[in-house]
Amino acid sequence: MKLFQWLYRGLDKIIYWGGIAAGVFIILTTGMIFYEVVSRFLFNAPTTWATELTIYAIIGSCFVGAAYALREDAHIKVDLLLHNVPAHVRKIMLIVSSVLGLLFSVVFTWFGWEHVMQSKELGFTSASLLRIPMYIPEMLLPIGGTLLCFAFLLQLVDYAQGKDGKEGGEAI
Repeated sequence: MKLFQWLYRGLDKIIYWGGIAAGVFIILTTGMIFYEVVSRFLFNAPTTWATELTIYAIIGSCFVGAAYALREDAHIKVDLLLHNVPAHVRKIMLIVSSVLGLLFSVVFTWFGWEHVMQSKELGFTSASLLRIPMYIPEMLLPIGGTLLCFAFLLQLVDYAQGKDGKEGGEAI
């Protein structure tokens, strides 16, 4: 049982660090956009890199941060139905939705990794002057998918144990 608790906490910690990484991506995005605005309008010297790297940082914040948002129950959801059914039906619905989310995340991650490997093998680069190998920013998708798999797995464990959310959450 201790191994399971250690694994649960470890995966939760990995998801937490994914949330931190998403926040760092947002801070980097803000900094790059600020730098681009200042250099373009004050010095009339636009950058060749800010727009592309900003796009990659935004994508990274979305995909890497999705698992953290799931663990914190921060996704947008319609729970009108959940609040109007008996507790045992609600538990079943939550478990089914977690299983479906996990299945989607596994498929997304699998095809994401295949896409990244194909981009690497074929040597795809960005069309910009930076010529960034595309597998590098594309790695954010399967990494985020893997974190999402972990988050749905932990959510499934929580719901199966009767918890509504993170470890120690209220009972269903």
